[in-house]
Amino acid sequence: MMPTGRRRWIGFVLVLALVAGGSAASWLAMLEVSEVQQRHAGLLMDHNADAIQRAVANEASRYTETLADLSAAAAAQSTFTSEDFEVMTSRLNRERLPGASAVSFVVQSQAGEAAETQKYWRERGASHLRLRTAGSADQHYYLIFSRALDTVTPDVGRDLSAAEEPSAALLFARASGSITASHPYVLLKDRKLPSGRQQRSFLLAAPVFRAVGVTGASSGEFMGWMVLSMRGHDFVEETLQAYAGELVKVTLSDLDGTAATAVASTTAPAASLRDPGLRRVRTVRVGERDWQIYVQPTDRLLSDTDRRLPGATLAIGLFVTFLAGGLADSRRRALKRVDLATSALRSDIEQRKAVEARLRESEDQLRHLALHDTLTGLANRALFNERLAHGLRAQSRTGEALAVFFIDLDGFKAVNDGLGHSAGDLLLIESARRLELCARSSDIVARLGGDEFAILAEGLSGAEDTEAIAERIVRSLRTPFDLEGQPVTVSCSVGVAVQEPGVPAHAEALVQAADEAMYAAKSAGKNRYETRRYTHVPPAERAGLPSVS
Repeated sequence: MMPTGRRRWIGFVLVLALVAGGSAASWLAMLEVSEVQQRHAGLLMDHNADAIQRAVANEASRYTETLADLSAAAAAQSTFTSEDFEVMTSRLNRERLPGASAVSFVVQSQAGEAAETQKYWRERGASHLRLRTAGSADQHYYLIFSRALDTVTPDVGRDLSAAEEPSAALLFARASGSITASHPYVLLKDRKLPSGRQQRSFLLAAPVFRAVGVTGASSGEFMGWMVLSMRGHDFVEETLQAYAGELVKVTLSDLDGTAATAVASTTAPAASLRDPGLRRVRTVRVGERDWQIYVQPTDRLLSDTDRRLPGATLAIGLFVTFLAGGLADSRRRALKRVDLATSALRSDIEQRKAVEARLRESEDQLRHLALHDTLTGLANRALFNERLAHGLRAQSRTGEALAVFFIDLDGFKAVNDGLGHSAGDLLLIESARRLELCARSSDIVARLGGDEFAILAEGLSGAEDTEAIAERIVRSLRTPFDLEGQPVTVSCSVGVAVQEPGVPAHAEALVQAADEAMYAAKSAGKNRYETRRYTHVPPAERAGLPSVS
């Protein structure tokens, strides 16, 4: 018979081993739940950062397109007057240009020529113009015409050379012939405001060249600049706040080399998470300058239940472990309480499974968002390229032809500018539905961006299949649209590139051929399609653009 002391020692060792093993298992379970939670939060941050980057790029594109249109309209006038400026800018407002303060026309004048410049523009409608020269610089930049887009009255006649930032942007825009953004600064007209109302701002400048018997606008007579002044905080609040919400905080900065100058941040009601692994940085090119988008998570990114889950997992595991260890001395009580511990552990396992199922569902949703267009629900460029690469690999086995259709809407910009962006969005959504009806059930329909769509058709038996699909597309999209009671008619230009069996596959060249065919259709009068048959890539050109017959 085993001595009592020895039995007691063995029992103590067993209890100690049970407690140590259970504690280790509970700690590992907590780490696993934390890792899954971190991965889920990272996917959420990637999705939010990409959406915010697209929003900034889209708004910046709208501003530069507006300035380019104004510059072209001014250059087309034989004599540019105050009345011309008022007509050109009459439809501009903060709804179309969020964060904008004013749109203006600025001219350059040599030192000592202010009186002559003032007389010239007074004769062209600026009857109350009074130029106010700042400093003793050789060049001065005077505000001649201006339309306010906010509540602050434009300071017409002011000399912008009083600030280095707008002067540098104007000079670069003229030299490069392109729209240029300034370094952040406080607008001159805002410097009289209380410091609490002053914002870091910037301007976009588009040079105006009147063509004089030459090709190329930047080679003609220089008239001045069309300028759009923007307040940084207003721009961030009116464009990015809706995307940021309570989940993230967004800071927009101007990049000058490696130095970043913060312009403004969104307001976040929740505290920021101190987790460097969840911070995201994106960059957008605007007006020849780089803007940095810094996205920080807040503690609203994860729900209170999700944040407490790792700690709860550890607590339950330790409770079960110590409960089992404390009852090891008594068989009767141990068996009874082991049942309780088993029930608690089973509940914990079920809870973990439910959490993991929610995380997997969230990951599937985020993957779908990453591969599909948020407006139309169609595949996006990334998914289209992935399916095209798969189709080219499969073609070597099937021996069937495949084709890429590149579709561009004719007249979309007129609808978007004339009826507003909501009407433009409805037109894109309805066009996407029609393209899905034109395609076969096995085809991939994608929106590549803006009003550009693409279709990947595999398993084609001949040219008849390709022509039938292209004719359906052209016929369907020229049928009038009903945009909430507003009849609209557009058309489309379709480029078709056919990859014949036995021809070496080259996805980039095939897409390029479809794009070139689309532009050929547009140049030939629109509302039609053109076909290119991709043949081969000569060895000397394999690293560059493909040959297309």
